[in-house]
Amino acid sequence: MERLSNGNYTIRNLRSETYVSYDGDPEMNKPVVGYPEPREWALYQSDKPHTFHVVVPGGPVDGEELALDLSLLRIFPPRIALRPLEVSDRNQAWTFQFME
Repeated sequence: MERLSNGNYTIRNLRSETYVSYDGDPEMNKPVVGYPEPREWALYQSDKPHTFHVVVPGGPVDGEELALDLSLLRIFPPRIALRPLEVSDRNQAWTFQFME
């Protein structure tokens, strides 16, 4: 994870060298996967340490703030998608660990 000068972050998978992203413009239920180009995210602290809601920066999209969450598709392996932000939903928050 890299903090940008504007306060947002990029999130990179160290193993695959890809960034957490989506194709095109943000919209509800859009799949989130690894892309070679970075995408900015806002992190909202949850009520647990080192745990954050990962949110599309820049305000609401179609009236909703969108965050990383499990997709509504109930398949294995589970998929990630942009879903409405639910700050009270602990299952929607992500925990980050420092890696060297």
